[in-house]
Amino acid sequence: MDISIPTQMADPITDRCLRCYREQQWYGENFLFDFIGDTDVSDKRVLEIGCAEAGLLKFYQKKGAICSGMELSDIRFKNALLLNKSDSLHLFQANICQQDSYVNEIPDKYDMIVLRDVIEHIGDKKTALTNIFNLLKPDGKLFMSFPPKYCAYAGHQQTIPKFIGKLPYLHLLPNFLYKMYMGLIGVADRKINYLISTKETRISIRQMRKLVYSIGFNVKTESHWFLRPAYSFRFGLPKMRNPFSLIFGLDEIFSNGVIYLLERPKL
Repeated sequence: MDISIPTQMADPITDRCLRCYREQQWYGENFLFDFIGDTDVSDKRVLEIGCAEAGLLKFYQKKGAICSGMELSDIRFKNALLLNKSDSLHLFQANICQQDSYVNEIPDKYDMIVLRDVIEHIGDKKTALTNIFNLLKPDGKLFMSFPPKYCAYAGHQQTIPKFIGKLPYLHLLPNFLYKMYMGLIGVADRKINYLISTKETRISIRQMRKLVYSIGFNVKTESHWFLRPAYSFRFGLPKMRNPFSLIFGLDEIFSNGVIYLLERPKL
């Protein structure tokens, strides 16, 4: 499948935005669809929470799914509208932790929900995942991915512009040292606040496992990745599971991404 980009847009879209849009479509075609294992999604209801530019939903729409996208960020929601304005995607701005913000946008429950690299940014994870559980049909699936708390880049410091800010495990420093270091290398205050916020909302594999069971999900698959599937698009690297995933502690340290396929049980 070709990764398509709309043409003749009146509003400017940055190269970074277009790259994210392409990656989202690529991820659906080259990993997510086969990972979930649904051979036919025609007329299935799919929701992505934190859909960003909605490229993944574009892929699923071409497969025949009925797609909705929830996005919180103003700029990414605007970009999603611009990139998909000729399509029938249902895009809306809301917060998964606040039912009042999305209840009028969701008339029916979903066959599948995608939560890709979003949960690590949410402070109230139990409320978010409970709300997602309630949005699924019985037997409905949740795909969820996140970088675990103690992995090399769980703090998202790879987004620091300067190379000396991209050191692995840098976010494990105490907050005062982390802030001091970032200030010394010239990171803007707004960026520092974002990085500290991300650090404080991280979650470990064991914490996540306990949480999803407590809410009532069935765990169909839990996989730990040393080289995450998205790295194939970003860096041209092969996918690689964490060879230490069965060793206590090393599963947390060397899993740069964890993927869950969860299911809401039948009534």
